[in-house]
Amino acid sequence: MLDDKLESLCKKFFGKKRFELFRFLCKMADENNFILLKIEDLSKELNLSKPSIINAFKFLEENKLLKKHKNGFYELLLGDKK
Repeated sequence: MLDDKLESLCKKFFGKKRFELFRFLCKMADENNFILLKIEDLSKELNLSKPSIINAFKFLEENKLLKKHKNGFYELLLGDKK
């Protein structure tokens, strides 16, 4: 997993809730970085409010780390695909 310094830096950049969500999305992504999840399910799984999740998704999209294809279907943008 991440070392403590890198995790601490990521939490400062993202914010704690956004970082926890981003880490969860990374774990849930398939080999092509696609994720099929509903906000309601994320809310229950991570114990975060729907507005917090929507806010975090907007942050990730603005920073070109996440792309929404349609409701419940997202792609992590983690670099070049091979």
